[in-house]
Amino acid sequence: MPSNDPGALVTIRTFGDMAEALLAQGCLDSAGIECFLADVNMARLDWPLTRGMRLQVGAEDAAAALAVLNESVLEAAEE
Repeated sequence: MPSNDPGALVTIRTFGDMAEALLAQGCLDSAGIECFLADVNMARLDWPLTRGMRLQVGAEDAAAALAVLNESVLEAAEE
């Protein structure tokens, strides 16, 4: 259930690969968007039982974070 709290964290992407998750986190960090990778330790301990790592941002940053990630994907596809 979405929260009305502007400080609440929302999941914008889920990753099954650590390298992809860290790359996305780095893109957001370099854009100045605070983000967190949830479930990293669970993924390391018992991968088959997890649903991957969740990239989370503040609800107020979700749209900007998705735009940054989508822009990064488009730039990589053009190369």
